[in-house]
Amino acid sequence: MGLKSALFDMKEAMMNQQVELADEAFIHELETKYQLRAGSLVSYFNQLMMMKMQNQNRENQPGDHTKKINRKWTKVEIEFMFQYITERQEEWGANITEILDEVAKLLDRGYQSVNYKYYALMKSKNKTSHHQNDLQFTTISQTDLPVLSAEVMEDSLSLPEKASEEPSQEEDLLDILSGLIANVEKLPGMNLNELLRSLYQLTNMALQNQDALQEMESMKSKVHQEKEALQEKLAKKEQQLLLEKKRNDELQSEVAQLAKEIMAFNQLGDAAKIQNLKAYNQRLNYIIDGFGLVLKIGS
Repeated sequence: MGLKSALFDMKEAMMNQQVELADEAFIHELETKYQLRAGSLVSYFNQLMMMKMQNQNRENQPGDHTKKINRKWTKVEIEFMFQYITERQEEWGANITEILDEVAKLLDRGYQSVNYKYYALMKSKNKTSHHQNDLQFTTISQTDLPVLSAEVMEDSLSLPEKASEEPSQEEDLLDILSGLIANVEKLPGMNLNELLRSLYQLTNMALQNQDALQEMESMKSKVHQEKEALQEKLAKKEQQLLLEKKRNDELQSEVAQLAKEIMAFNQLGDAAKIQNLKAYNQRLNYIIDGFGLVLKIGS
């Protein structure tokens, strides 16, 4: 019962988000607690983690209310089922009916769905035993199965599930990941946990770089807008400065003309000044200043 208890504890920890991707310490702790061979739970951990990711993606899809019994089987689930059945029988020689019930709980599927899938694949495997099977699993033969389980199989053939459904792109991706994990585990000197952790860290760095790039682009856009606003403000100031200069030039011209009139008046004699005072006052009565307004300077 060590393998069963370890996997149920592992699944519960994943559901409660108490364990992260490729947690070697957690896996080693379970193997020690249930006296299992070192490394025996690594593949189970990776498979359960991938199935959890698949379920999360399915739940995030809008309008997806598919029942467990109609859910498509993935290669990861099939490999998990046969690996667990084989090792559980080697461990205690447990009844297949009991084991299939355990598989159903671990996979979050109905018992009838698991029962039907298992016997359908076993039947197909026995018919094509002379060909190489892509699943590459080893389990007990159908003749060694209990009679009770065989009767359940006959009752479950009416289920609407199809064993040969075309996999979706999402399931294809999970199959590829499952095959990658299986291949890496077979390569000498390769540490799957380190590889997955490195990939996880790289994706985090990529996301952070993407956020930083977007923030930089936002800052560049803001700086560009501020620069354009400053240039527009500077252009208005230059235009205003030119207008003020023009007005000052006009005012200086008026002041120069006024100075000439005063100088000419001062050069007159006293009698002439008195005689021309009225005309002089009329000429100096108004001056057009640089703003285009009439400035009254005398009465």
